[in-house]
Amino acid sequence: MSSSRHHTTSLTHGVPSPGGRLARGRLPPHVLPAPARGGVSTQAALIQVRGGASMTSHLVLVPGFGGFDALGSLRYYHGVTEVLQAGDDERPVHYFTNLPTASVQTRAQALQSWLSELRNRRAIAPEDEIHLVGHSTGGLDLRQLLINLRNQQAQKCADSPLPLLKQLRTVQFISTPHQGTALAHRLGNSRPQVLASRLFLRVLYEGTRGLRGVGLGVLGRALMTLSPRQQTADWIDAIIDTLVRCYSREASLPRATARGTYFDLLRWLLHMTSDFAVITDLDPAPASPAPPSPAHAGDAELAAEAAFIEEHHIQVRSIVTVAPPSKAWPPTLFKVLHALTAFNPPQRLRRTRELHELWTSKHQVLRPTDNDGIVNSVSQVWPDEARSYLLQGDHADVIGHFSAQCPPSQASVAATTFRQYDLLNSPAGFDQRRFIRLWKDIGRFTASQQHREATAPRPRGGARIHHIGSAPPHRADS
Repeated sequence: MSSSRHHTTSLTHGVPSPGGRLARGRLPPHVLPAPARGGVSTQAALIQVRGGASMTSHLVLVPGFGGFDALGSLRYYHGVTEVLQAGDDERPVHYFTNLPTASVQTRAQALQSWLSELRNRRAIAPEDEIHLVGHSTGGLDLRQLLINLRNQQAQKCADSPLPLLKQLRTVQFISTPHQGTALAHRLGNSRPQVLASRLFLRVLYEGTRGLRGVGLGVLGRALMTLSPRQQTADWIDAIIDTLVRCYSREASLPRATARGTYFDLLRWLLHMTSDFAVITDLDPAPASPAPPSPAHAGDAELAAEAAFIEEHHIQVRSIVTVAPPSKAWPPTLFKVLHALTAFNPPQRLRRTRELHELWTSKHQVLRPTDNDGIVNSVSQVWPDEARSYLLQGDHADVIGHFSAQCPPSQASVAATTFRQYDLLNSPAGFDQRRFIRLWKDIGRFTASQQHREATAPRPRGGARIHHIGSAPPHRADS
């Protein structure tokens, strides 16, 4: 495989941007080396297909609510590339820079445009395979993308979706609110609440624009002095570190990097101020008529979605996260969010689910109040219980934001490297080993489908379900 395939131009909504990433690198000190056994080999990234053409397997990661690839000192998916590409796996990993709070439909359209541009520029060749992974609202974006492709196929649009559909092999959902979340219902169920949220975001945007990079940098350093890192929550540290990085007095390159950080932050806030429609899409019981959203799908639409993925032999599964309530005092951010999500869930979420735990044959019954601090766990089950697997962890743990073994020192805050923050700080006990095992399992799920496609013709019957990560014999550590 030529090195040029590992340095494709990133495009955000059809425009070249540094937002998406495609990289290899050494594991950071707070990520344990992946075991050599059980890793996905280079064969999973590059194999020979009929006719002798080289086929590359591409993994595309889509962020959720507030979505970005990198913002300030924070990466949305932290440490994922290093885990997936540890060893000899050469699989390209693409990161989509999403619209933070636009409607699910708008985000899905942007994603399709971005994928089409990658294909047009041959960053993804016609013979290659595409495997999609979406976290949180990013999972709804993927479902909406499939719905849009189905509609385009039915309408026989001039720009046929069939070439893209033929390349799609797997779709994996992580902590996705397939039926919405009670937290969105609590925070956005009335027009005054939505208006108050938009006013707050407008104030943040105007303040950021007024202070400019130098003002934010000074503010960040003042807050750092007043709030020592050891005495503040990680999510507060992430904000302070980002403010600090908006201004630099050093050489030309650090100053340019700081300007880029400032304008990234400004653009992110402007997007949220201008379009906050996603909150309605995430509400299981919106107070006013809402535009179509996968989270509001009825039985007929759900059946149509299932038939479509079966018709095109796209393998899907959901990783369902759950974390116990916190007993911390004074209340932490996680304790407040968990309580809001658990309190009196809307009728759509009042059901129980029985799921296999990931990597074991044990079952657990989920109640409507169970959640990961952001999304009710019963809402994360899709398309059915047989293809949904339970994992102990909070909403941010699974994307790399759990307690780091080697937290960054306050003195190194201005470095250009990205930091790991335990954003929710839940009592779920999620650690480095579980994170590595999870993302190796995600990579293995895509590899199982790829090898099947490479060695046998596509079946004419129903789609085969790969129970990767559930019960033996497909254990993640086997």
